[in-house]
Amino acid sequence: MWTAIVCTVQSRESAKAYKKELWIRQQKGLIDPKTLLMAVDDSKFNIGSGSAALNALICVAENLAAIEGHKVVSSEVLYNAKILILLLGATFPFSPCGHAFMPHSSSSAELGFEQTEVPLNFDLLLDTLNKLSDKSPPGVWISSTDMVLEATGCVNPVNLSGCDGITAFTLLATPEHAMNHGTCTVSETGEITRIEYMPGKENIGAFKTPDGGCLMLSGVVYFTPRVAETMLSLHNLPPLDACTYVGLDNGAKPLSLSLFFDILQCLTTSTTQEDYIAGKYRSSTQQSSETPPAIMERARSLLWKHLRGTKLRSVFLQGMTHRYFQHVAYDVVQRYVQCAPQGKVVVNSLLGEEVKVGPGSLVLNCDVKVPVTIGKNCFLSGLSSSVLGLDALVTPPTIPDGLVVQGLDVVFGNGGKNTKQSILVFYGLHDNLLDDYSSSSATFCNAPWSEFFQRTGIQPSELWSPSTPPGAQTLLNAQLFVAASPHEEYTLPDALWMSGATAPNGDLSRWRSSWRLSLATILQYVNSEAELNKMRNISFELQLEKMKRVLKNNEPTCILRFFKDSLIEHREHDILQTLDEVAEQMDNTLIICRIYACIADMLGFMAGEGGGIRAGPAANLSWQTAFQLLERGNYAAATRALAVERGNWITGGQDHIIRASRHYERAGQILTRNVVATASRYIVGTPCDVPALGQRVIVTAPARVDISGGWTDTPPQSYEWGGMVVTLALTVEGQCPIKSVAQRIPELKLVLITGEGSDAQAVECTTLSQLSDYSQPHAPAALLKAAFICAKIVEFPSSASLAEQLSSRYGCGFMLQAVSNLPQGSGLGTSSILGGAILGALWRAVGQLHSEDSLIHAVLYLEQLLTTGGGWQDQCGGLYGGIKISQSSKGLPVLVTTKKLSTPPGFLDKLSDHLLLVYTGKTRLARNLLQDVLRNWHSRDHRIVQNMTDLVNTAMEAAQAVEQGDLARMGRCMTSYQQQKLCMAPGSMPKVVGIFVDTVRDLIHGCCFAGAGGGGFLLAIMKDPKDKPHIKKTVEATTELSDFVLYDSAIDKMGIQYSID
Repeated sequence: MWTAIVCTVQSRESAKAYKKELWIRQQKGLIDPKTLLMAVDDSKFNIGSGSAALNALICVAENLAAIEGHKVVSSEVLYNAKILILLLGATFPFSPCGHAFMPHSSSSAELGFEQTEVPLNFDLLLDTLNKLSDKSPPGVWISSTDMVLEATGCVNPVNLSGCDGITAFTLLATPEHAMNHGTCTVSETGEITRIEYMPGKENIGAFKTPDGGCLMLSGVVYFTPRVAETMLSLHNLPPLDACTYVGLDNGAKPLSLSLFFDILQCLTTSTTQEDYIAGKYRSSTQQSSETPPAIMERARSLLWKHLRGTKLRSVFLQGMTHRYFQHVAYDVVQRYVQCAPQGKVVVNSLLGEEVKVGPGSLVLNCDVKVPVTIGKNCFLSGLSSSVLGLDALVTPPTIPDGLVVQGLDVVFGNGGKNTKQSILVFYGLHDNLLDDYSSSSATFCNAPWSEFFQRTGIQPSELWSPSTPPGAQTLLNAQLFVAASPHEEYTLPDALWMSGATAPNGDLSRWRSSWRLSLATILQYVNSEAELNKMRNISFELQLEKMKRVLKNNEPTCILRFFKDSLIEHREHDILQTLDEVAEQMDNTLIICRIYACIADMLGFMAGEGGGIRAGPAANLSWQTAFQLLERGNYAAATRALAVERGNWITGGQDHIIRASRHYERAGQILTRNVVATASRYIVGTPCDVPALGQRVIVTAPARVDISGGWTDTPPQSYEWGGMVVTLALTVEGQCPIKSVAQRIPELKLVLITGEGSDAQAVECTTLSQLSDYSQPHAPAALLKAAFICAKIVEFPSSASLAEQLSSRYGCGFMLQAVSNLPQGSGLGTSSILGGAILGALWRAVGQLHSEDSLIHAVLYLEQLLTTGGGWQDQCGGLYGGIKISQSSKGLPVLVTTKKLSTPPGFLDKLSDHLLLVYTGKTRLARNLLQDVLRNWHSRDHRIVQNMTDLVNTAMEAAQAVEQGDLARMGRCMTSYQQQKLCMAPGSMPKVVGIFVDTVRDLIHGCCFAGAGGGGFLLAIMKDPKDKPHIKKTVEATTELSDFVLYDSAIDKMGIQYSID
């Protein structure tokens, strides 16, 4: 973890923008929340990497000292801190915010990043530095950002043990690359003996390694706290103080130093004092013309005095490559397009359908919606339709082949007021920005300067002032580009004549009368905040478009990270509005349900921890209008009504936002219930005799245990993905533990009884209003109330009273009893199987007999009415006897099929002997787990999507094991299944269960929780039935397992049974 991350930037105005970039990454979890973030402006434009680093060091030391309570800066803070200084100061003509903030040529997925937006070179560099420094001791890391470091494999932490000086990280490069950058030599003991900047073709041979490559400085350096302390002390020594704000505030003029060729150079063993102080190790391009030579010599003398003798060693970065772009746009474009299958690349850009991009072209950070044709081998960056001047054009223009066109946002100060505008810059793909125009190789718009002057009539004296010396008159400092025109906005069509694409037509006089700037000057005034916002706005719009596509096509892609990221940048209302718009356009219930779940997730993120938990009531009357529209199938109007009500609630604070989230989940439940209602076509009863008044219909059913495939049966997964579950029907302690009794009674009322004997609790309903809480699972007799509505014995709501309905339809009332001899939350399918038994008894009492398949589909709808939202595996497992595999296909209507598995003779009895049914003493309602799983499913969490496939595959394997009579394979499937359940509901296995499993691991083939998990019963297959007494004794003797109870169990072969007395 970094104690502090400091970015050096070129201006005070841009510091805020870059600190915000760091902050955003910290909020997204890419930087530790405890890390101090700073952006420090350099003492002047292009101050040099050494001066920038020294200034950053004093600034971060002051901040850390203040945090620790020191009154003055203290070097002690350096000994316990790990500091990262990122040098962002250097300009990069092809990216206005520097090379670091240029989109990387690979996607987030290709780089292994979780972030939703396009990754920048900065993100890859930060990730690499995080990994390299993972195990490093305290110290100061300094890194350039004008290069790309890429690894061919994993990036491993470097070993800095024993380092007592400065470590420069090196890597292997080709001689051609080293010639244009720099190289070094290293002794056998690892010390750097020589550093050479751009050695040239004639000198590169002296730096070649035995394998023909050259060692290069990577741009990353590590200082031990002791050396960092020495560096810190330099800010008090004139003229070195002029490298920092301290010197400037004392009236000194800025002093420019290079980290590599001033500071590190004095440490190499081949460097001599005389040549170093004289500046002979600097190239002519590195010499400062603004600082008198005597002052530079004094500065280098002090560096030699205080730093000479410090060890400078090399640590080689195995498997890493270094990319550094020069001053030709062609190199940048090739970096992107060389691997593109279509030979063109569009990165972080919004392009209209009529924008045509030619082969070999690169488009970065552009928002162009109007028609335009982009030629071959072009590079467009930062452009919008308005900057290009295309909005008002009738005929779509063509950007000539090989042209670079950039839209740069700048800000100019004027008497305390800032003027913000965009400037259009253009030149050729092959133009070298640093070639003097008189050079034979120098070009503008890919043609010799002489042709440009002859074609346009422009004179060299109009581009370069007399103060620009011969040999330094380059495209970079040519005053070519119009910043302000006296008549109207200067756009691309106005400028194309300069490239030779159009005839001048009087454009020369207009150009001459305009205020013009060079690219070098424009880069000094870049509005970093505007440029970074431009990138982020485009990225956000692209993510919005992706979100809309994912939802409209119901793609299995998770978009939660986008929601979280948008919240950081206060874009949540844009997300909500877009979700509303997509929902209004859709008539697909499945997609609308997913969108409502997305809105609920977004609201949950907005509420944060201060809003409370997501689970809770969701029947506030102010939402009823929207819910009623959903019930009637008017989804577009319902979506609008929900949005209006949401707007009323989200202004009420975090608690109201989380309550609004619950109501959107309720809206999704209504839609799911409507979809599950399609299963009602398979609810078919056959007429039978009606029991006499007072006769009891008694229905019994076994429990069930799922041994693979659970969670795939739960709506909406079961019909959006397809489900498959293998279940066993079980007797517990020799009996079927689930029972329901229905009886016709003479009174026109409903008598609802839960439990039996002394535990029985009765509820009498004489009015319809007493049924109104049927959808609240914890309400008294809620399941029994919902059963009457599901079976259509009672219509609710209705203008007819309860007594009128009972009288006109049946001439009697009903007693309905539900009994379970299993603990609540057992995991043995109690509530669903009981629902099937209740419906079976109720229908039989009115003269209808329903098959197991009919009851299975009826229970699906019953649980939607009850809002517990269960799947179909419980009722399949308990209403059918034996071992079976049940399936539902992807799509509508919802149809569940069940097939009893054929087994070898005597296998069911053998399996019964090997079963170990254990009650863990821990209970948890499946609904608590279900809500979390459904949220993860609606978000299409990639782990959940993959796990759904794994669950189905395990179910198929378990079915094969059953049919083969292979107990060991069944056990392995159950163990795999348990892990898959934990993937669906992480943290749902109590610790004591882990203790039990460890205790019996060697005695069982495998085991799994029954049902959703989180408590209740656990089923294992013993290797030897004779071990059961030993297991029982072990459990009884283990303190942590004091609540565990072993039950006798066996395979039930009959399933649901009816009797009348």
